[in-house]
Amino acid sequence: MEYVEDRSYFQTIWAPIASVGWYIVGLAVIAYFAFPHIEEKYKSWKLTRKRQDNAAFSKKIDQLPQMSANVESARQKMQEVYNKSCALAQVKEEEEKEKKRQKVLKMLEKKNVGRKLGDPDDDTPSTSTKSNSLKSGYNPLVGDNARGYRPPKRSCCKKGGCG
Repeated sequence: MEYVEDRSYFQTIWAPIASVGWYIVGLAVIAYFAFPHIEEKYKSWKLTRKRQDNAAFSKKIDQLPQMSANVESARQKMQEVYNKSCALAQVKEEEEKEKKRQKVLKMLEKKNVGRKLGDPDDDTPSTSTKSNSLKSGYNPLVGDNARGYRPPKRSCCKKGGCG
């Protein structure tokens, strides 16, 4: 017999099948007899699942009016709390406005409005002798030349650098 290098297409496919052929035949027979039983179990499982889903859905629909009533009552409670807090805030704001108005009235009664600080016709006696010695029209922002701030030297040596 001659050794043929060129194998046919059929032989290439049949070689792996032939090595495990009986296993494939056994599995096919088992699948053929088991398929109706598996199909029946699958259909019954799907039917019970559908019933459970429908029951849960109908239960939710039955509870929907109660749930919406609960949500509405919770909203009303929150609105009442909000209205109370708004009323309290408005009362506090009115009290603050009244306090400010009373403060302004007291200031106007003293008639200190429009006066310059340090005027000689000020009703309060001055305790400091230095303020009397200052010239009228002194502005503390301008200051004297003697009072100017000078930053400290950064070097320990005179005129800048050491060395």
